[in-house]
Amino acid sequence: AGSLLTEHGARVPSSESSGFGVPWIASTLHMYSPSGDELSTSSRHGPSSAAGGAAAAQLTSGGPLPRVYEVWEQVGGTSQVLCRGLCVTGPRIDWSYHCCLWCTILVPTSAYYALCARWLSEHVSPWLPILTGVMFVLTLALFLLTSCTDPGIIPRRALQATVRGLEDEVASVTGARSIALDVLATLPPDPHSLQPTSLQLLTEEEVNQGFRFCRTCKVIRPPRASHCKDCDSCVLMQDHHCPFVHNCVGQRNYAFFSGFLTSVSCLGFLVALGMGFCFLNSHSDDGKPCLSGALLDVLLFLIGFPTSIMLLGALGLMGFHAWLACRGRTTREVLTGRVTVDGQTLFHPRGPSLLHTRERVTSPGWLMV
Repeated sequence: AGSLLTEHGARVPSSESSGFGVPWIASTLHMYSPSGDELSTSSRHGPSSAAGGAAAAQLTSGGPLPRVYEVWEQVGGTSQVLCRGLCVTGPRIDWSYHCCLWCTILVPTSAYYALCARWLSEHVSPWLPILTGVMFVLTLALFLLTSCTDPGIIPRRALQATVRGLEDEVASVTGARSIALDVLATLPPDPHSLQPTSLQLLTEEEVNQGFRFCRTCKVIRPPRASHCKDCDSCVLMQDHHCPFVHNCVGQRNYAFFSGFLTSVSCLGFLVALGMGFCFLNSHSDDGKPCLSGALLDVLLFLIGFPTSIMLLGALGLMGFHAWLACRGRTTREVLTGRVTVDGQTLFHPRGPSLLHTRERVTSPGWLMV
């Protein structure tokens, strides 16, 4: 009973043989916290949140263990885990871009139905406003799926040490072996980064295959995975980080993103088409829109012209990603020119999420990494 052997082989003093309410946990938590009652986070996260302090209290109280989403600030990057672990989205810094895209979708569509829908239904076709509504709903659904889906984040070493069995699952999905903490501790650091390098941890064959060691996440990431500096996490088959959809675009949400580009392009085309019909007939005597004359012309121009410009941008992005899908490349691979393996992108299997945000932690693994 004089010491406990952790799952990583380190002995720590203890006066009890089981449970998380033992004195060594309380003292360790105190060591890692300036105030002794909450966990400190990395400098990127800033001060620990109340949720992190509550999770630490749960570990020391002997009560129910916290779930992963409750200790996310200690074991994850800057991505946000919302809705009690059901939603994984991007960092808070993306909110202004995200709101901009919401306005880009909602304002033209609202103006379309307020100014043009009734006239189009009576004088062009009732199916045009109906089809526009269907595309609007589909666009919002794919937008939310892209924004709120785990893009394929590879759990940090701290998270893998926190959830039982997660190391084996990550190794099975990524094909990358796990590195023991004591090995990381004994390797001489790179003088420029104060962390071990890929060449120190990987074999020449692994490096040639595209495996890399991430100094931030302390994991070996597989080919086509990359560390996103915005989300501060490694993402499987990362395409790019998009602040407008408020998320990384990777293996698990790339199909949603591609569908969103297609649906928003169709929506923009239908809205621009309907506004064009109204604009051309605003001065005719054969039935007029709800507003007529100069006022309607100004409103349609102020909304329709920017909508047309944004439609061209959406069509360009849709065409670019269709070209990427045909070539089996990601945006990152095309921009950097570094291609390690060939394979599908759009039709690549999504695979399961490795975050397990609603599972309970089994050890305070973030304190040992």
